[in-house]
Amino acid sequence: MGVQIRAVPWVRQLVIDTGRAARRRHAIHGLFEVDVTSARSALRRHGNEGFFTAFVIHCVAAAVAADPTVQAYRDLRGREVVFDQVDVGLPIEVEVDGKPFAFTHVLRDAGRRTVVELHDEIHGVKADPYLSPSVRKEPWVHAYLVLPGFVRVALLGALHRLPRRQQALAGTIGVTAVGMFGAGAGWGIGFQLHTLSIVIGGIARRPILFQGALVEREFLQLTVSVDHDVVDGAPAARFVGRLRSLLVAGDGICLTVKEPA
Repeated sequence: MGVQIRAVPWVRQLVIDTGRAARRRHAIHGLFEVDVTSARSALRRHGNEGFFTAFVIHCVAAAVAADPTVQAYRDLRGREVVFDQVDVGLPIEVEVDGKPFAFTHVLRDAGRRTVVELHDEIHGVKADPYLSPSVRKEPWVHAYLVLPGFVRVALLGALHRLPRRQQALAGTIGVTAVGMFGAGAGWGIGFQLHTLSIVIGGIARRPILFQGALVEREFLQLTVSVDHDVVDGAPAARFVGRLRSLLVAGDGICLTVKEPA
């Protein structure tokens, strides 16, 4: 059998550095399921089932906006910086040098935007990655990669202690939509790059007793991770409760999703 030896692509080096820097966070993780049958049914009725990721991001941003302390950061002087605007860092897969790569695009002020607006921006960037300021920073990334490895990791690790730079480069919270890259049920745990990170996992269908009848319902599998240096368990639990209520109720779908033509 033959063996291939090849250089690590520059985009992969970014992932390696990010993983090393993320080990410095003291993260706690919660894995839970939420019944999204009503929300997905509403999207199907509107002919917009593909809006589901944008809908979940809409609910996440609304839940954060209700208590922005879950997206707080500590600066170099030990002060807590709390942003009232929710900026969502979302990995979006594009082609870089002929290979797929997921870069982080920031959805600005997501807490005040509709499902339609979020969906259109996500798919606009998928179609034309250079609509995203993150992709337009590629020359700076190549300059960064010239630095020694320990310097790169130190810079990434210090980013969360520079809250305004964190907001500008990566957003105030992180959301990873596993469903954007593959189908099926399951949870995921990503790198802890933000005070609050959410992994949108798969959707499981299972029969349950619902309103006295045995029916099949759809359950979204979510992972919520918080930096325990900043957020305690009680605020995190309240955030999860708000998020669950918004997802179950299908918050905003009828008002924010386009009617079919």
